[in-house]
Amino acid sequence: MVRYSCKQAEVQTVSKRKQQKHTTTQKMLWVLSMFLILSMVISLFVVALVQAPAEPTPEQVYTPWPTLAPTEAPGEPSPTPSAVPSPTPQPTQPVAGPELPSATPTITPTLTVTPTTTPAAANPALTFAVLGDSRDNPKVYAQVLQAVRRSGSQFVIHTGDMVSQGSDGEWKAFRQTMAGFPLPFYPVPGNHDARAGKLDGYLKYSGAPGSHYSLSFGPVHIALVDSHNGGLNAQELAWLRQDLSQASQAFKIVVLHHPAFDPDGTDHIMAYGNDAFLAIMQEQGVKAVFAGHIHAYAQAERNGVLYVYTGGGGAPLYRDGHANAFYHYLLVTVADEKVVIEVVKV
Repeated sequence: MVRYSCKQAEVQTVSKRKQQKHTTTQKMLWVLSMFLILSMVISLFVVALVQAPAEPTPEQVYTPWPTLAPTEAPGEPSPTPSAVPSPTPQPTQPVAGPELPSATPTITPTLTVTPTTTPAAANPALTFAVLGDSRDNPKVYAQVLQAVRRSGSQFVIHTGDMVSQGSDGEWKAFRQTMAGFPLPFYPVPGNHDARAGKLDGYLKYSGAPGSHYSLSFGPVHIALVDSHNGGLNAQELAWLRQDLSQASQAFKIVVLHHPAFDPDGTDHIMAYGNDAFLAIMQEQGVKAVFAGHIHAYAQAERNGVLYVYTGGGGAPLYRDGHANAFYHYLLVTVADEKVVIEVVKV
């Protein structure tokens, strides 16, 4: 019985030890589970804390980008349709080629360019060349430029249509043709010089300080007018009238691309503003008006004003209906209170 009892006690002891070991294992598993659960809760709390947006301060409150007012496109009319001239434009820096005359020309608010060079006292006459419509034929145009270089001209006026479609490539080719030309060059824009009605290329490459401007050489004032859209609107006419009325020079000359009428009788002229333009020329005592657009040469006088068009700079000639359709330029001399015009064939 004793032996049996000892064995029974040993069995109970072993059983108790196993039970204690099992209880310890359960406690460890419970502690581990609680630790894992607690770790997950802490992780979720930290993530939520990091991702939650902070309360914005007044400086951090989002504001949209400012609205930018559109700038005026080059060559577009001034937004103020009045007789007051628009603010002085900054001359566009073209690629290599001829620049405006003299070292420091002055541009006034009326867009009057006053060259620092004036005719010599021993030879007070002012001599300059006028030509136009040189597009599509750089070979002939180069010949015209060479003839002008030898003419004794002090500067050159171009009556427009220097290129055909107004593309950058054409303007760069034009600048190549003009490279090395030594005389000051003053153009007006023609209808072919505008691309989609805009003068971006003209203002970038032609050397002109604006779509319209004026020059003063001693006793001579020259207004260069913008008619590239086919005629002259009220705003352009108002600018022209004010520019001429403020000029004190004895000789007033006007340059534009489209003629107000054709002495040869064709209708290849301004589409609008003709009568108002002719009235201003008479009213302001203008001596001569030079235009282009018609690829020939003709002149006529109306109400004491001489009207001339010159379109023989290289563009295809208009032989039908025009007796003087040939390549040429005009050599203009202002002296002794008169204007002398010589037609020079090339």
